[in-house]
Amino acid sequence: DFGSLDSGGIMVNAREAAAPHDFVYGEVRKGGTVTYYETTGNKNKFLHQIIVLAGHEVEEIGDIYINDEVVTIDPSTDLVTGDKWKEKVRVQKFDGTQTSAPDDLLDESEQDPENALDANFVGNGIAYLYVRYEYDRDVFPNGVPLVTAVVKGKKVFDPRTGNIAYSNNAALCLRDYIVSEYGLDDDDVDDVSFSGAANICDEAVTLKEGGTEPRYTMNGIVRANSNHGDVLNRMVTSCAGTLFWGAGNWKLTPGAYTAPSKTLTLDDLRGPIGLDTRTNLRDQFNIVQGTFNDADQRWITADYLPIRGDGFIVEDGNVEQPLDFELPLTTSSATAQRLAKL
Repeated sequence: DFGSLDSGGIMVNAREAAAPHDFVYGEVRKGGTVTYYETTGNKNKFLHQIIVLAGHEVEEIGDIYINDEVVTIDPSTDLVTGDKWKEKVRVQKFDGTQTSAPDDLLDESEQDPENALDANFVGNGIAYLYVRYEYDRDVFPNGVPLVTAVVKGKKVFDPRTGNIAYSNNAALCLRDYIVSEYGLDDDDVDDVSFSGAANICDEAVTLKEGGTEPRYTMNGIVRANSNHGDVLNRMVTSCAGTLFWGAGNWKLTPGAYTAPSKTLTLDDLRGPIGLDTRTNLRDQFNIVQGTFNDADQRWITADYLPIRGDGFIVEDGNVEQPLDFELPLTTSSATAQRLAKL
């Protein structure tokens, strides 16, 4: 359900009896699923949360946001510093490589023998946050705040090097979904095609304001209960790509010019030429607009600058006909405009 994967859909901490795993590609800010929610101490002084961010090991858990603001965490105590939170919030990051449970949580739970946790409470291969709140009516006048994190996600296989490492290269992320068990679970991929596509995605594009960025990246999440066809259709938007099955393998062609290797003539035609001179009005458009998750604006879903085809608007009798082109796996404004232009 990509309709729920804008910032309003992923920057929440849900409590569900059976929630689907989130699989994170690239870098994105997100909440997660609360899998542990208990109080300990005299008069329930402490509230403990475990917020699962991803159903796999991640490269890094970066900035922590509390109620839409980045906070500073003391590395020696894991306490959130600053006058606003008065060291009443403790946040610990677990990237999926952990081999033990949070020590503080084990120590606190021992005060309640009936519900005490043991050393098996690890979360093997699961990326999560452990958050502890110390009761203070002045610090938490509106209840428990929303805690989210910037996550650099899944490590993916690169057929060019044979290595598995973190990457937000759109072609490599798409390949990973095809071969993963939660995706198509299909090893029949043309790695020559995906290697060439990955090279195109890695190309440095010069930005108007200076500097460069990779041509195509993928930054977002996939939920385990999503329809495979919907996932693939959204994934290819991140690289203006064409994904197809041919000669027994999956192949990917990203949106970039490739010099032709053959000139087609009439001798190559197998049948007569067909010509459709009319296009249904509902299939025409002269403006492309939509939303993306803007990494420069706290990862909030925003409108990218619309691309207007002024010449087409004139040809259409000055009637503006916009096309809504959503980019749920794009976090760069420049990339969003480049994709819309294509």
